[in-house]
Amino acid sequence: MRGLWIAGAASVMMLGACATAENPAAAPVSTSAPIIEDSAIASEFGMLASLVGTRWYGEPGDADKAQGQPADYSEWNWDLGRSVLVNRHVLADGSYGGVTYVQKNRASGELDYVYITSAGFRTSGSFTLNDDGSWTAYETVTGLNDIIGVRSTGRLTEDGALVSVSEFETRDGWKPGHEFRYEPTIEPMPELVPSLEIE
Repeated sequence: MRGLWIAGAASVMMLGACATAENPAAAPVSTSAPIIEDSAIASEFGMLASLVGTRWYGEPGDADKAQGQPADYSEWNWDLGRSVLVNRHVLADGSYGGVTYVQKNRASGELDYVYITSAGFRTSGSFTLNDDGSWTAYETVTGLNDIIGVRSTGRLTEDGALVSVSEFETRDGWKPGHEFRYEPTIEPMPELVPSLEIE
């Protein structure tokens, strides 16, 4: 079941950040050149564009903590001439990390992503930013035996945190996933020393 924990945590952070508006409390990290709010890039990525240069710390919910789920660090940057938004994350214990690449799909107009992990599995999907500031998503998972999909929802709280909930699609049906709360941080990213073995 460890694969479920990790796939969901990554999904929650990547998608949870979609609900973020510009947050003045978020400390800048080393990034590429900032974008101008009115630029075409900002309009393609919507509120996601404001994440460039921010770092987040995610605390798992009580049920996940009881199962040993570590906290998570995540930061955002541009790549490929600012046509792709990149999220890199590492668990607090350094055992696992992943990179998410987000790009606007020119044919569908949706924001598509692929998530590649240090544990050898990947996910891909699209997400929707809702008018009320929440988000919804479904992604398929490749390379795990116990999980085939993740659906998630999230929102930005009044105090500027991200709260996200996910569910896992297994071969036996849907199961509860993760709950995470992310807040801006200036703490450095942990060093990634992959050691997590996925079942």
